[in-house]
Amino acid sequence: MKVFYYLVFVLIIGACSVESEETSTTTTVPVTSVTSDGSASSPVELTVGTAKEGSVAKSGYSYYKFTPGSTAPGSYKLAIDSLSISDSGSDNSSVTTYLYSDSGYSSELDNESCQASCTLNFNYAGLDNGSTYYLKIYGHGEGTYSLTVSQGGSEGSVNNPVALTVDTTHTGKVEGTSTYGKSYYKFTTLSHDDPRNYTLTMTNSDSMDCDLYSDSGFSTLVSSSRNGCTAGTNLSATFTGTGSGGSSGLTENTTYYLRIEGQSSTAKASTYNITVSD
Repeated sequence: MKVFYYLVFVLIIGACSVESEETSTTTTVPVTSVTSDGSASSPVELTVGTAKEGSVAKSGYSYYKFTPGSTAPGSYKLAIDSLSISDSGSDNSSVTTYLYSDSGYSSELDNESCQASCTLNFNYAGLDNGSTYYLKIYGHGEGTYSLTVSQGGSEGSVNNPVALTVDTTHTGKVEGTSTYGKSYYKFTTLSHDDPRNYTLTMTNSDSMDCDLYSDSGFSTLVSSSRNGCTAGTNLSATFTGTGSGGSSGLTENTTYYLRIEGQSSTAKASTYNITVSD
């Protein structure tokens, strides 16, 4: 009997020992770090008007690209929503966004930073329709966010001005300040046997100014006096036709280029009707 009890005792102790070894086993959960999106050679594509979740590693770069609509040249903006930054290791808990016009990330158009959810307007620059633009986001810490590219408040660009038809009213818009943000237009004069003046009429409640150019690069003013453009509300101007003696002015069957800009010291979006008539 003593032998029997001894065997039972040994079995119980052994079972307890096995249970103790099993319960002492722990599972290690791997720590995941925030990773960056895309690469310089393979950026993530953003669809205009559609939100995209993204992230950037600490001291790393994320790469994106987007293409303005085929019929919508003008300014575009980037909304960075639900921005969360951790492990920055400094007081600079932010992300910096760079905008480029080329896939080599060498022709920088602008850069802006934000520490919380924000909207970047990139100086309200006019972007060309159908062209692809590239974004590079630098993380001063580990960052997660939602990105949305959408159309801004200015229309046209130097390379893709909005075409105005003479004697037809166009509903336009411009956004920015007196320094940044322009809208770009063009119109072609009609055929006449005699010289004609052309009149610009606008219904702008905010103060505006205009410049008339003779070249598609918007670099050569028709005249040094801006050919009748004077800043103000309900902007109007008379563009003088070619007279005797070859005086400067507009000629028939010729395309001219018109730039409209606001006069506010702070960023502002404005709308108006614009008409060029003969």
